[in-house]
Amino acid sequence: MSTRTVCQRVAVISVSLILLLFFSTGTAWAHCDRQSGPVAVDARKALETGKYELVAIWIGTDQEKELRAKFDQSLSVYQKGGEAKILAEYFFVETAVRLHRAAEGMPFDGLKPAASDPLHLATADKALQTGKLKPVTNLLSAEMEKEAEKLFKQAMEAKKSKDESVKKGRQWVDAYVKYIVYINGLYKTIQAGPEHGVD
Repeated sequence: MSTRTVCQRVAVISVSLILLLFFSTGTAWAHCDRQSGPVAVDARKALETGKYELVAIWIGTDQEKELRAKFDQSLSVYQKGGEAKILAEYFFVETAVRLHRAAEGMPFDGLKPAASDPLHLATADKALQTGKLKPVTNLLSAEMEKEAEKLFKQAMEAKKSKDESVKKGRQWVDAYVKYIVYINGLYKTIQAGPEHGVD
């Protein structure tokens, strides 16, 4: 197999990995979209206490004017109780979450139902409560090691018979590229840090 063909396959897989990382970041962080997410929780607290500042921390200065106006409108309706309270709460929570996502530079397609966080996000949040990061690094290390070892073993196995035929050679290249792209993508992601925040 020519060097050009190998490079083309590396490029295709690299682009696929980049797209996967891009879209998975949005999905992974979408716990902020949920009714049980941290933005929604603080939005409800703001209405319960009348303290706008509790939710204002989740947005940027560009969203400040709109959120303040919606808070004042929602609070007056919320205080009437009954169905008006329920509607006002939902409206304000949805607004706060939408503006938070805009501040992150992330899309918003509606408020999601309450749900438990996946293990990695729950572990990350718990670390902030306990002040202990070790469970997070243990979880990440275990996942990285498991995937790297799987791809490494596949590449090593394919390497044994790569010279037997073109088909075997291509299987080796496929395993090799997946292994290298994973390590490279993982390393670059670690070095790059988070893609978004709220400012």
